[in-house]
Amino acid sequence: MSLDEIKKIIEPVFQVRGVEGVVVATSDGLPLLSSLEDREKEEKVAALTAVLSEVGNRTSMELGKGEAEWITIHTPSGSGVLLLKVGEIGYMAVLFDKDTKLGVLLYTLRNVRNEFVKKFGG
Repeated sequence: MSLDEIKKIIEPVFQVRGVEGVVVATSDGLPLLSSLEDREKEEKVAALTAVLSEVGNRTSMELGKGEAEWITIHTPSGSGVLLLKVGEIGYMAVLFDKDTKLGVLLYTLRNVRNEFVKKFGG
């Protein structure tokens, strides 16, 4: 796995209007790749993504709904964060603003997730 391969896979996410940033993190919450300029924020997002994704997935499994594909955090302003498992690598967080078309973003993320699984297993 190389960072260049990961960058190429997530590139379509940046084509979605309103995407503010992306963090790809290990299952342990360590950042692998980030478009955020603030290093402290990058580390927080990576750690929180791993924790929240695991809790969300466990909740979904315990309720008999199967494995969670993504978790959405949506704020009253219309902005938010989408968290998803990206195969064996770990997790990805996508920060978006109020102008983002969530359907387009979800469609894009489903394709990105499939590419991660094809490339890295999962």
